[in-house]
Amino acid sequence: MLLWLLIALASAAPSERKVDFKTDVQPIFEAKCQPCHFPGGKMYDKLPFDRPETIVKLNEKLFTRIKDESSRETIRRFIRLRSDRP
Repeated sequence: MLLWLLIALASAAPSERKVDFKTDVQPIFEAKCQPCHFPGGKMYDKLPFDRPETIVKLNEKLFTRIKDESSRETIRRFIRLRSDRP
């Protein structure tokens, strides 16, 4: 019975694969938000998208240019994982 419960819990829990900012998240913003939100761009001083803190702070407000659901889910996972930090 205990084994069955452990298997059920393991399969019910969503797997949160580690999401790396530099390799998973930043390329999404580079593709959609260059050059304005990256070094040298007119919005960089206010909203630098090469900094994880900006992404976490803005959360889903960032999705105005990010329409691809797979990219959105990657960003959501990154934000969730960063928000879980103490």
